[in-house]
Amino acid sequence: MLAVFLLIYLLGALFYIQQARHDVQRELDGVAGLAQSLESPDSLPESVVSGMRHLTPAGDTGSGVSRGVPAWFSALIAREFHRPVVNGWRVDPADEVEEIWEGFLLVSGAYAIGTCLCFLALFVMVRRGMRTLASLSEAMGAISAGQLTSRLPRQQEQELDSLICRFNSMAEALQSEQQTVGRLLNELLRLQDREREHIARVLHDDLGQYLTGIRAQARSLLYDPGLNDRQKKQASDLAENCETIQRHFRHLLQDLHPLVMEQLGLGSAIRHLTEQWQQLSGLECRLAMDDRLPKFTGEQQTHLYRFLQEALNNVSRHANASCATLAVALNATELSIEVRDDGVGNDCLPDNAGLGVRSMRERARCLGGEVKFFSRMGEGTRIRLAVPLTRLCPIPGSIV
Repeated sequence: MLAVFLLIYLLGALFYIQQARHDVQRELDGVAGLAQSLESPDSLPESVVSGMRHLTPAGDTGSGVSRGVPAWFSALIAREFHRPVVNGWRVDPADEVEEIWEGFLLVSGAYAIGTCLCFLALFVMVRRGMRTLASLSEAMGAISAGQLTSRLPRQQEQELDSLICRFNSMAEALQSEQQTVGRLLNELLRLQDREREHIARVLHDDLGQYLTGIRAQARSLLYDPGLNDRQKKQASDLAENCETIQRHFRHLLQDLHPLVMEQLGLGSAIRHLTEQWQQLSGLECRLAMDDRLPKFTGEQQTHLYRFLQEALNNVSRHANASCATLAVALNATELSIEVRDDGVGNDCLPDNAGLGVRSMRERARCLGGEVKFFSRMGEGTRIRLAVPLTRLCPIPGSIV
């Protein structure tokens, strides 16, 4: 923009100088005609001679000098003009050059002021536009981070306002889609938990009873006098196999639906979960749990239990750890749960998260909390879930 303004100024100055030279030539021609009608300067009073414009006595050595005008400008305007001597008068363009110089300064000053004002207005407009674009960039960063509630205020400029409106519409559409996906995932988790509960009850009530009956019959055969030792050995092996199946069967039922949570509460279910996880994984699990836990609904208990179950299963499957720590703490504002391991860690967690981590995030959202993953190669993994008590305890005094 500065180069454009300078180019315009140079072109304008060139036209101005050309017009000034033309005006000087006309002025000198007119003054030469006036000098022919005048008497010699020697015959005129000194006051008249000194008051003449564009005419000086031929013998005056100061003729041709413009007061206050740079030499280069005077030479540029009147260098090529012939200064004839008529009746003892020399035609002198100095006064005309001085007027042209003053006009040139005024025009240049006005142009400089106008240029500064234009740049100031341009600076203000660009700054406002850049501020809006910076806000847009921040809002897009928030959107990419999952904060789909980010919105931008309307703008006075039509183009920026159109851009802002499109961004807000996009954010609203993404938020609506996220809410829809969240509802679908929530319904999917509910359906999954109901199906697990149903399968667990059917297995417990039907298949479990059959296994118990088979084991009892096998045990009773050991006391049948009509059987030989080989048959009694087969009956004993059958009873032991049934006992093994029942033991794995109980683990399966606990994984499908923790009946101990219905009978003894969430705290007992968490302790049982850690004990069972240690038996199955062969790893140590250090449990630190506050005895005072909020009063959950059945659905909240299920979400929290499945969250811990998935976190511990990820440790045994992927962490290559030797020990895990589960901490459940309660303060005045929130329930804090942390699962930590001493495994290999992962610099890309949770960017490369699988279905298990996604389900943990969804269960945290269903609880009204926030889950964060901290992992670094060689330093293990830490998962922290924070659930505000206002989301868990709608009724005052429900902490037990």
